[in-house]
Amino acid sequence: MLPRNLFQKFLNVHVKCRGMSCSSYLLNNEVPTEEKDEIDEFESLLIESIEETKGEEGRLVMGRIVHRVNDDLYVDMNLKFNAVVKAPEKERQKYTIGKNVLMRLIDPELSEKFLGSKRDLTLLEADAILIKLLDDGLVDDNLSYPFK
Repeated sequence: MLPRNLFQKFLNVHVKCRGMSCSSYLLNNEVPTEEKDEIDEFESLLIESIEETKGEEGRLVMGRIVHRVNDDLYVDMNLKFNAVVKAPEKERQKYTIGKNVLMRLIDPELSEKFLGSKRDLTLLEADAILIKLLDDGLVDDNLSYPFK
């Protein structure tokens, strides 16, 4: 979402350029340096946030069980896709919707080439290994914890 003042300035440009194409209006009128600084700051914040949430392979993450089908647990780790993991044989009944779990992230987005395709097709899942069920009061600052 654009900052409010940049959005208002965009609307002002849109109103001013009715007599000519907006692209030629924008090319003929330079953006003031104050606006350039705001745009650069927004761009750097966006890039930083994308790098933060991308998910590093091998990282320990906490997630919340959002769905369960038989022994398959769908865990939301606040990444692009949920991870699908098997509930362990031991204490299987404790792994219910809403419980927090500790996992090791293997791949934030499973994708492969399909039958000679040039592009990867995604499976709409992340790959992770379930480590353990977490107590409700346990929060560790060294782990990625998307839910507060």
